[in-house]
Amino acid sequence: MPTSHRSRALRRGSILLVGAISVCLTVPALADPGDRVQRNNERRSDLVLPDGIDNQRRARPPRSVEEVPRKDRTWLRASLTPRERARLLLEQMTIEEKADLMTSDIGPHAYYNAPIPRLGIPAMKMADATAGIGPRGWTVPGTGDRATAMPAGLALAASFDPELAKRYASVVTDEARRTGHNILLGPNADIIRQPWWGRESETMSEDPLLTSAITTPYVREVQSQNVIADMKHYIAYNQETNRANGQNTIVSERAIHETYLPPYEAAIRDARLGSVMCSFNKIGGTYACENDHALGDWLRDELNFDGFVISDFGAVHSTVPSVLAGTDVEAGTQAFYGPRLVQAVANGELSEADLDASVLRILRTMFRIGLFDTNYTVSPLPVRAHGAVARQVEERAITLLKNGSGANAALPLRANDLDSIAVIGGDANIAMAQSGAPYVKPTYSVSPLDGIRNLAEQRGISVDYAPGTDPVNGASMLGGFQAVPSAVLRPQEGNEAGLTAYFWKTTDRAPAPDVVRVERQVNYDVALLSASDGLRSSQVLPPPAANGQTAGAAVYRGTITPPTSGEYRFSLSGWGTARLEIGGKELIDMSGENGYRTLESQSIDLQAGRPYDIRVDYVADHPLAAIDQGALKLGWETPSGTVSPDIAAAAKMAHNSDAAIVVVTNYESEQRDRDDLVLPNNQNQLISEVLAANPNTIVVLQTGGPVEMPWLPDAPAVVQTYFGGQEVGSALANVLFGRVAPQGRLPLTYPASEDDVPVPSPLDGIADPDVSYDDGVFVGYRSYATTGTKPLFAFGHGLTYTRFRYGGLRLNSDNKARIRVSFTVRNVGSRAGVEVPQVYLGSLPTSVPTPARSLAGWARVQLRPGQTRRVTVTIDRRQLSYWSEEDEGWVTPAGSVRVFVGSSVADTALRGTARVN
Repeated sequence: MPTSHRSRALRRGSILLVGAISVCLTVPALADPGDRVQRNNERRSDLVLPDGIDNQRRARPPRSVEEVPRKDRTWLRASLTPRERARLLLEQMTIEEKADLMTSDIGPHAYYNAPIPRLGIPAMKMADATAGIGPRGWTVPGTGDRATAMPAGLALAASFDPELAKRYASVVTDEARRTGHNILLGPNADIIRQPWWGRESETMSEDPLLTSAITTPYVREVQSQNVIADMKHYIAYNQETNRANGQNTIVSERAIHETYLPPYEAAIRDARLGSVMCSFNKIGGTYACENDHALGDWLRDELNFDGFVISDFGAVHSTVPSVLAGTDVEAGTQAFYGPRLVQAVANGELSEADLDASVLRILRTMFRIGLFDTNYTVSPLPVRAHGAVARQVEERAITLLKNGSGANAALPLRANDLDSIAVIGGDANIAMAQSGAPYVKPTYSVSPLDGIRNLAEQRGISVDYAPGTDPVNGASMLGGFQAVPSAVLRPQEGNEAGLTAYFWKTTDRAPAPDVVRVERQVNYDVALLSASDGLRSSQVLPPPAANGQTAGAAVYRGTITPPTSGEYRFSLSGWGTARLEIGGKELIDMSGENGYRTLESQSIDLQAGRPYDIRVDYVADHPLAAIDQGALKLGWETPSGTVSPDIAAAAKMAHNSDAAIVVVTNYESEQRDRDDLVLPNNQNQLISEVLAANPNTIVVLQTGGPVEMPWLPDAPAVVQTYFGGQEVGSALANVLFGRVAPQGRLPLTYPASEDDVPVPSPLDGIADPDVSYDDGVFVGYRSYATTGTKPLFAFGHGLTYTRFRYGGLRLNSDNKARIRVSFTVRNVGSRAGVEVPQVYLGSLPTSVPTPARSLAGWARVQLRPGQTRRVTVTIDRRQLSYWSEEDEGWVTPAGSVRVFVGSSVADTALRGTARVN
């Protein structure tokens, strides 16, 4: 193996066997500080610093700090190149101003760099914007702090439509400008490695090619409107567990290059990406924001990135190492930059030229994308026009997972056969969204219930609604038994569902509580990103003064009335100190330990219809993280056949209706991963009971990602909306009633069970911050296809209201190691529809283990009944190559390779063999 500065910075890992697959892990290690300084100097030389400025900085008289007259601000001349303008401006900046430019605050924006009026440097106003502009203190006329809530990134990727990504980005960027922002904190380019991830819905997919195809036009459109796109989260950031506690990604060079880098590479090469956000995690033992291997070797040296790097909130852990590695802006916290930069230069730990390198990258990008020359005037939003785009995106995203065919098709609904519809679901009355940074306060909202009711009533169909279960919040997603429903709980006074809750804003529980109110369930949740206003999508009110850094306490009191007689067990899940008492008997004592845990009670006999006193005491005194102070869920395991009153009422309504639509959801937020893939709040039982009451039942998933579906064999039709934005209800109704044919395809695999997921749940290793990416390049469907594991629904799967037939496969290779794949698609159904034919490669002709299927291209084809079209997809050399750690580069092996064409990775009607030259 040849030696180089890169290979010397690596340490070898162990051999991993995945079935018959051998993967050699290569893990980046912390580079020698001397090497880091030397390489940083080399990279600075590439920036072409201003005349006379070298690594020691030339001596000169002190500069005046008086305001530079506008006539003398030569850097404002648009006729000069961005590099020239940045050089001229840098010459006039004091060291304090350079440090200020490299240091960001928060509010009235997500992150905010104040302007430097003396030199005419505009403020950098950054917007949280993965699904629209997040409310962070700004206001606009007419809508205040509300913006268009777009479908989640995962929904956008489900369209498999790069042109739609451009339209999506156009809306978000226009609203960024209208809300006064000039930097967009997005799009997300994180690869979905496992389905428990709390942020899977805000990113694009588990496949690097699909992710690249959606994020690159997104970036191009953002920057065409003079707004800097900040792609995140760089890099190999794929879980929330331990993200603030030193989570360390141990990943091979090959996996980085084949799986996690490609979206950044494409955006840099094809859209000249302006900014990258370094992530929370460590990579090979070194934090991403001070990782010279990740920021230097990969990002700047290999990908030729010439923009600037912004940190995630609190992701910077040092001053000197972070600057030398190439993190240009510390965002939000001001813990290590600002005055510390000035002090580090004064102490000789950094040279002023180290700051100059960062400042030049920032200024050059600001000039190139037009921040100095553009007026970002706050102005009203075009609410209806932008809402229409949100609806169009969601219509193309909605994925029909299951449906019969011909006369057995449950969808589209036949309006002439229906007089009544029952809509059921605790969160069917809201447009569910991910909580945390992606959350947007919508300008208006059409819930699934609203959309179905509006369209059904236009057709003379009555719509009734029953929640069936309680709405979800962050605590609903904790482990343990299913949550005790409000339908069996009663407060100390009155007859409404729930318990009397006494809340204290501190943990000492002073004599009088701060707030007393009735809570539907014991689902205490205090976290900055899942409970605070403007960051929370749940209908469940958080405890008073809830934010991630305010610990409190609560007592819940009232009665519980079992629906059936028999043995019950209870559980408490979360973190903190808690006690459960029923009928005067203590059943669970959760005290004396730190960390996330679930405690279960012994069995207890309870009699149907008899109210028992219940009391739960809780103190949030063992935080999971600094911004995740407390959570507690009360669950139960009931005797077989037990049905709670709310589910029974919903099933009765369904029985009395011509059709039922059950809308189920989960809760997702950054900072927390899901404990399991089970629908919370007894929603699986709700679906089963409604299906038993009315076989003409449609199941609608309003979830961020995969869930287990034990009721699937009995469900006539299943529809996935993802988190569909503020127009989800309108789009859903249009699809259900056949006004729009479903077009979406799954951008990630839905496992048949959690045991089939190729990697363990992050919560399985919560005590260990080291996460070994043993799956290597076999992420998502690549693992399922290689090991032969059958998923519940495969990557790329999606049905519509017609049928397609494939034929006429032709494969042609050229002398540039490309394969031209040509085939026909014919609509053999009775109505128009959109097909998304996908091309997959088999294993490459090499002894190096490669996936049995890899997405190599696709097309979107709209066809009338009986229409045929020939489709051509070109597989380029990169798709036919693998990253060689020994050669430190891409290798294209010659030989025969299998090509598969079809409607998903698991349904390939056409197969052939091509020769790679």
